[in-house]
Amino acid sequence: MKAIEKDELINLLPHKGRMFLLDRAVDVDYEDYSIKTQVDVTKNSMFYDEGLGGIPSYITFEYMAQSISALSGFANRRKGLPPKVGVILSVSDFKTFVPVLEAGTTVTVADYHQAVVDRVFSFNCTAHVGDTLVASGKLTVMDIDDLSELGI
Repeated sequence: MKAIEKDELINLLPHKGRMFLLDRAVDVDYEDYSIKTQVDVTKNSMFYDEGLGGIPSYITFEYMAQSISALSGFANRRKGLPPKVGVILSVSDFKTFVPVLEAGTTVTVADYHQAVVDRVFSFNCTAHVGDTLVASGKLTVMDIDDLSELGI
């Protein structure tokens, strides 16, 4: 698959402006319902900390969540539907293995679908810098058509 860059990805997620964190999708598998995305760590990132020289590694949680949202956006676009809002229902076993994602590196996030019940999806997620595992966790999310379903 040819990488899908930020300017196309942004149309698939509700995140906009500086809160849109993904730089590209490098693999989307509709059969296995999985995705790989990348984030380039730069000093321009919303979460860049000059004192750390990078981004705290716990921010990979948001990279994982936005990657799932991108996968949902791709799947809905294939069906001719607009992107849906995703709600995180639970996070389990989230671990980071390095304290900081250094400027000048690229984080590759892989989200693998594990189970679905109605509109609730569970994913095993990892984040790597090169061959180094920097974070992992399990996210359970739900797609909704709009926030009014939640009483918001």
